[in-house]
Amino acid sequence: MKDLQQTNISSISTLKIHVYRLLKLVSITLLLIVYLPGQNFHPADPYYLLLNEKAQFKGRLPYWSNSFRPLFFNSDTISFSATLRSETYLNDNAPNQENMDVRYFSKGSATFNSLQISFNSPYFIFLAEPYINSNKFKNVKGVARSGPFSVLNDNPLIAEDFKKNNAIRNFLAFFHYKGLGFGWHHGNRWWGPGIHSSFQMTNNTIPIPSQIIGTMQEVRIGPLGIYGLYSFSKMNDKVGEDAKYFTSLNAQLSWYGSIVLSLGFSRNYLTGGQNISNYTWKEADAKKIVFEGLLTSDLIGKEYTVGGHDLWDQTLSGYFTLSVPKKRLKLYAEIGFNDNRMYYADFFSQPDHSMATVFGVRDYGIGNNKNWAWGFEWTNLMITYSSRHRPTGPGTWYNRGLYDYSSYYGRRWGAHSGTDSDDWYIYAGYLSDKLMVIPALNYERHGIVSHRPAEVKMEFRLDTRYKYKNTWFGIY
Repeated sequence: MKDLQQTNISSISTLKIHVYRLLKLVSITLLLIVYLPGQNFHPADPYYLLLNEKAQFKGRLPYWSNSFRPLFFNSDTISFSATLRSETYLNDNAPNQENMDVRYFSKGSATFNSLQISFNSPYFIFLAEPYINSNKFKNVKGVARSGPFSVLNDNPLIAEDFKKNNAIRNFLAFFHYKGLGFGWHHGNRWWGPGIHSSFQMTNNTIPIPSQIIGTMQEVRIGPLGIYGLYSFSKMNDKVGEDAKYFTSLNAQLSWYGSIVLSLGFSRNYLTGGQNISNYTWKEADAKKIVFEGLLTSDLIGKEYTVGGHDLWDQTLSGYFTLSVPKKRLKLYAEIGFNDNRMYYADFFSQPDHSMATVFGVRDYGIGNNKNWAWGFEWTNLMITYSSRHRPTGPGTWYNRGLYDYSSYYGRRWGAHSGTDSDDWYIYAGYLSDKLMVIPALNYERHGIVSHRPAEVKMEFRLDTRYKYKNTWFGIY
């Protein structure tokens, strides 16, 4: 992101200071899973991550890096799977769900039912999940906030925001040869190693339709795994300079041995909606924006910039994961930046400018039977020290009103804690092939630097599931 113009979020005076107690949200989830012949991909929804990752460590699922999802397994044969999902929700307060895609539930009761069908073959991948969603919501008063804090998850949505969908939760059609191909995706996506949050893409909002080129599988060459995906989306129905676009480029390289090491990146651009020069921004420009230079000095002379600066919002993240399969242990980190640097010297003199980080660990190797697990994740989007004193602006994440503060239909597709925040997530419990009891504590702060004291949210959750044959029953 180039800080040609910045909104000073410290001037947003309407953010009130609140400490949230646990919202009594109870969901009952019934799952019937039929595998013919077996599971053929890693879903994007982190709801499945603990079970699937442990199955990978035990050798029951293929061991591929799962930082970019959905990820289909490499296959020389045809595989098919079907999942029937039924959920009932009871909520006695404002909405407070994270990473729940089309499933928006406010005060009252609601049900969600879907049938997911996935097909994996050597040349074609297909995924479809139609759903029926019904609700009996009551009026609820949200916390009055403005600017980038207006799209936090406890903000009630208007009906138009959560009903504008086509009754398809997931759709993917991908043609490929030896893993490399093209297709269309209108479904959940997750980019990053985290289980609770990620800067670039989560399933915290309804799916964004995209054209994709690259891989939906990891291409293996000996011990080396390669993943790459280009994605392009139009974010509104307007044309000309009012049209807005989301363009991304993701890649990852993995090494498989006694330890598994993965390095990846995600570069994303929000463009369009306004011009600052005489150049009219076009869809063709938006499609190739992720291949432009990294430094502002590289962009001087571009028709759509003024001195190398533009109105667009660029975010860039690097990923690192280290897994030890014998120990059933994974360490991970994400480091992101939300502002271009003028020169390399600019980066080395103030490396923390616009920096955001995620650090975490997931350990599945506790106990004699290794049926105990624990994990920790810290997401930090707080405005950094050097950012506060830069004359060109603080490089604050998710701060462009032009792009609805990086939200889609009222919810962010990136880190749900949002602008100038941090998010602590700690969990530990029992995790076997048939029983899961995982209590977790979530501590979240908003407006850490821009507001004193910061708004605080604390939440305790208990995820319990039991598997009978091919059916999972759960209370969350």
